[in-house]
Amino acid sequence: MADLVFGKYEVQHRLAIGGMGEVFYALQRGVAGFERPVILKSLLPELAQQEGFIDQFLDEARVAATLNHPNVVSIFEVGQWNGTYYLAMEYIRGRNLAQIIRKALEQQMHVPPLVAVRIVRDAALGLDHAHRATDGAGNPLNIVHRDISPQNIMVRDDGLTKVVDFGIARASNRATRTATGALKGKVAYMAPEQVLGGDVGARADQFAL
Repeated sequence: MADLVFGKYEVQHRLAIGGMGEVFYALQRGVAGFERPVILKSLLPELAQQEGFIDQFLDEARVAATLNHPNVVSIFEVGQWNGTYYLAMEYIRGRNLAQIIRKALEQQMHVPPLVAVRIVRDAALGLDHAHRATDGAGNPLNIVHRDISPQNIMVRDDGLTKVVDFGIARASNRATRTATGALKGKVAYMAPEQVLGGDVGARADQFAL
């Protein structure tokens, strides 16, 4: 067995590296042969030394951890190990919608209408859950994803669709705030008010979807 990182995870391979951290496919190990595939996201050590980056990284976990719905990716754990901040989340065996569309185009096909409707329906149910989420006292969290795009809609091999990556979501339980007028997300899918830098609500996610 390979060395465990973060105390309990065996990294299999790196999936991606971005501006803030790295993403790995790993196996969570436990007693009595327990094993579970997970996705690990870690904050680059050099960024942990800079003001604000830790809060931004932990914000994604803070927002997503309040959500419990079949059509939203699950967060299992957030922690710190040997000076590295990380979060462990559900591994979704499948492909994102961008990959599905690209494969269909390569084969000169269209995504079948009934399949497209099911994907949008599942994503809409996940977003609706996020938009209606409340804290322990019943206060609305006002979560808006703000980056709904094919890359952030995962379709599992069994057909279930899940919304992922709440990294730039707006929510009342975020520790950090993005600057007024800062453009976050992918322009091709943005609602007009988001492009103009105005305040966005749940309708912006619906527009993007």
